[in-house]
Amino acid sequence: MLQDRLARAPLAGFVNEGSLPYGRIQGRARKAILTRAVYSGIPVVLSGRGNTEGFSASGGPFIGASNLSSTKARLLLMAALMKLGSLPPATDPDHPTERERAATDAKLVEYRRIFRSH
Repeated sequence: MLQDRLARAPLAGFVNEGSLPYGRIQGRARKAILTRAVYSGIPVVLSGRGNTEGFSASGGPFIGASNLSSTKARLLLMAALMKLGSLPPATDPDHPTERERAATDAKLVEYRRIFRSH
């Protein structure tokens, strides 16, 4: 699915609508898949479900939606993708090198700056 998404829609991203209020990812399998997406070049935003009562923080390779609902986070992610482009993909998304992680982290700083300002 990730390779198809990258081939057909290179400016793709995911919003993980997690548990309230902080948007945490539920389950190791889901976290592994979303981490693989990030290192494939697809940004992932964590948001709470519905009317968030807390702030979804950035953590690891994920972007926190702050207090945005998943709908608003999705719209902001689309705008950020158009402005910043995709994340740099790793050669092996399951085992990114330190250099690839650093490149992804540098790009995520730009994404997080946008999400913190809205």
